Amino acid sequence: MIRYGPDMYLNDQRQEVLHDASPLFGLLANETSTQKHSVHSSYIPPHWHRELEIFLLLDGSVRISVGDGLYKLQRGEGCFINSGALHSFQFSEEPVWFRSLLFDPGIVAGAPGSLFDTVYMRPLLEDGPTFLSFGKNPEDAEFFKAFEEAFCLCREEPAGYEFAVRWALSRISLLTKKKGGVISSRKVTDDAQDRMKNMLHWVEEHLGEAVTTKDIAQQGNICPRACQKAFQRYLHCSPTEYLQRRRIFAAAKRLSITDTPVTEIALEFGFSSPSYFSKCFKAEIGSSPTAYRAAVKK
Repeated sequence: MIRYGPDMYLNDQRQEVLHDASPLFGLLANETSTQKHSVHSSYIPPHWHRELEIFLLLDGSVRISVGDGLYKLQRGEGCFINSGALHSFQFSEEPVWFRSLLFDPGIVAGAPGSLFDTVYMRPLLEDGPTFLSFGKNPEDAEFFKAFEEAFCLCREEPAGYEFAVRWALSRISLLTKKKGGVISSRKVTDDAQDRMKNMLHWVEEHLGEAVTTKDIAQQGNICPRACQKAFQRYLHCSPTEYLQRRRIFAAAKRLSITDTPVTEIALEFGFSSPSYFSKCFKAEIGSSPTAYRAAVKK
């Protein structure tokens, strides 16, 4: 089964929970076109998941922030994102079309302690690259071939398709392990990302309140200056800029699924006045709150 659209289910730790995936086969196939979905789908906020993710960009361009790295993919390119990595997507203004597969490492690893687990998947999960891109060079051709096979099988679901999907994902995992090698400093990055996850979780719980950089920094047990540096390193914006953006996108979602008055939504998400909310909303989304709601409902 294919999930269409950018909507995600995030728990209070900013972890994506795959409600649409089968409990017996931990895989979610997604296909999204920003031209077919709401305006705010041009940005997917920072999140993480224990599943591995493989991503293929069919049209447009995208900037992907993963850990402390910022990467750009063009049409026809793909990537791998490791388990637990904090990442976000910023799509280009022109229409973007992409597909992704999120899958439980156990699909490939099999039973814990097996050869597939200890020799292949465990090293990839623990010491493999956080992010790895795949381009149009010949040595990456197998990635795109296997991705297409797996995605088509998930869409059509012929009898026993899970076996063939597992084989395709196994080939991609092996290719990623060979191409990406190991990163000895991964643990340091993981510790820093854990602090970021704690701070982001707290921000989500306090979107409607008066929040300072000092408040956010306390959640990561760091000083405000270190907090500023951490947000610039991992999210490429300041804490206040991130807070503003999260408020805008949370408000956009509320506008799209409720009939709550704009004034009430503005105050709910911490804006001092409806006029200031409209100004910030238009700068981020490209239209007024009222026009946005009308366009989404239409």
